[in-house]
Amino acid sequence: RNEIGLRKALGADSRAIGVEFYVESGIYGLIGGLLGTAIGYVLARVLCSTVFGRALGLNWLLCVGSLLLSVAIAVIASIPPVRRATRIDPAIVLREE
Repeated sequence: RNEIGLRKALGADSRAIGVEFYVESGIYGLIGGLLGTAIGYVLARVLCSTVFGRALGLNWLLCVGSLLLSVAIAVIASIPPVRRATRIDPAIVLREE
């Protein structure tokens, strides 16, 4: 909150701050999606080979869809906090410091 207030006091507009937070959320969603997809595939492959004795192929379309979905969920979930962050009044924040 203090950092956002200081940036706004120095001239950063709300749109630049919002874009920064949305990009950061998207990156976190991408990292989470990559880890989740990789771990899920490894576990499904182990399960398929031990229980059914068969090999499991990789569906690239499903992997890409999973990554896109995780990025979209992360960005959508960040909308309320970003709105609050862009509405911060720098004068109030700087007065509190």
